[in-house]
Amino acid sequence: EAAAAIGTGTSSRNSEVVHAGIYYPAGSLKARHCVRGAAQLLHYCAERDIRHSVCGKLIVATSEAQRADLEGIAAHAARNGVRLLPLSADEVRAMEPEVSCVAALHSPRTAIVDSHGFMEALRAEAEDAGAVLAFQTRVCQGGSLLPDGCVAVVAESLGEGRTEGFRIEAQEVVNCAGLAAPRVALSLGAPEMAVPEPYFCKGSYYALQGGGCSSSRPFSRLVYPVPEKNTSGLGVHATVDLAGQVRFGPDVEWLPHTLPNGLEVDQAAYS
Repeated sequence: EAAAAIGTGTSSRNSEVVHAGIYYPAGSLKARHCVRGAAQLLHYCAERDIRHSVCGKLIVATSEAQRADLEGIAAHAARNGVRLLPLSADEVRAMEPEVSCVAALHSPRTAIVDSHGFMEALRAEAEDAGAVLAFQTRVCQGGSLLPDGCVAVVAESLGEGRTEGFRIEAQEVVNCAGLAAPRVALSLGAPEMAVPEPYFCKGSYYALQGGGCSSSRPFSRLVYPVPEKNTSGLGVHATVDLAGQVRFGPDVEWLPHTLPNGLEVDQAAYS
């Protein structure tokens, strides 16, 4: 782990939503793993007292033209094994008085989780099973795939103002380096043609401050729009965290590989 702690990259930069599996292609691995994994994740959190809330989600139509979209979303979700409940505008207002729409779908099993608490539980479980974490240690160029099927990993320790390089050989290497995964794969000696080209997309969230509502938490559930066609993501939505803070986002900003400061995106994200 190149950073000084676990989960300082993409793992801690997300909405902490446990998605139900509504939109993935029917029959795909993503759909099957999301539906099954969401249930497993909530069970894991309940067993280990990790903070979470099955708060539910509304997908709202703000025009009559979007009613048909809601029907299509519900039918697709059903093929994935996810049941969505249709709601009228009055039913939505009864649940969320601050939401204005013509109709909606309710996903009762969508949840939010304390991502840091979840990661710490995984870390403790891994260490109990004998795993050893090396922080402030990054993978460097020079690794290779060995003839016997093993992988030679070249790394360096960055602690206490000095750099110390070393090499290890492993029968199996799991590359879970987030944004830096393509760079790490090349450093491990993977053929360039076998490494997917990265495409970086930045999303920003905006916290709600005040807003004139009677409460600092105007919503008790997540509120999503009907996704716009031919766009990336699910659209700007309202998420609620476990502390009651409401955030709107994310927007979508596709980034060039190299930023104006000369750094590549994954280098800047982890610097």
